[in-house]
Amino acid sequence: MSIALMGRRRFLTLPVGVLYDMLTFHIEGTIDESVDRGAGRYHVVIAGDGALISNRLEGSGRFGQGRWMPLNSRSWLKVRGRLSNTEVDYDYEHRAIAYRARGETFFLRRIRKVDDVVTIPAGTHVDDVVSATLNYADGLWLPQGGVLRTLVVRRRHSANEGPDDVASTYRAELTPLEAKVDTEHQDGKSSALFDLSPFSSWMRPSRPARIVFGTNRRPELITSPMILGSSVTIRLGVV
Repeated sequence: MSIALMGRRRFLTLPVGVLYDMLTFHIEGTIDESVDRGAGRYHVVIAGDGALISNRLEGSGRFGQGRWMPLNSRSWLKVRGRLSNTEVDYDYEHRAIAYRARGETFFLRRIRKVDDVVTIPAGTHVDDVVSATLNYADGLWLPQGGVLRTLVVRRRHSANEGPDDVASTYRAELTPLEAKVDTEHQDGKSSALFDLSPFSSWMRPSRPARIVFGTNRRPELITSPMILGSSVTIRLGVV
């Protein structure tokens, strides 16, 4: 007999070095995950705090079409007083995603704001960071030709956008999220390279993030180089 409700708590640490470590931030927090497999629902809260930095992400979803599907997500990140927040709602009946975001650039505190609705093409699947993680862990997101592929919603921006570049208006769009999966390690772990440049002007395609998955197929280490000598390292474990 399977247990319908599964909850877990994990901890995270997030060291961020900006401008060749001239500015260094460190954040510690928890990931509270509740998956009700009987009802086909999940709810995840990620929250952390540190000196001059704090964040929170809350996401909910359901099981359908043979995979976990996001229903809504709310996130915000504050670094040295610069606040960024995003709200996303998924309406599968009308094949629409409502995307609202507001952020301040790091140096000049310029505002980027989005309030848009994106159509979900018929016959396609979409994910957010939580549903993608659950789908991979449950073996529902499988690589094709050694590459994991899905669609996620983002703020549309130019490929060469700088950290303080802003536009007069912004739209949202669906964009591919792809990861090249490495061969499994001898210890049962695996890793993948993710191009995160579609989601942040601090990232570049030539410098992908690396994610290490534990034996439970859940992320336990994420490292990502960024522009201007910056980098981020995220460690996840069980409390």
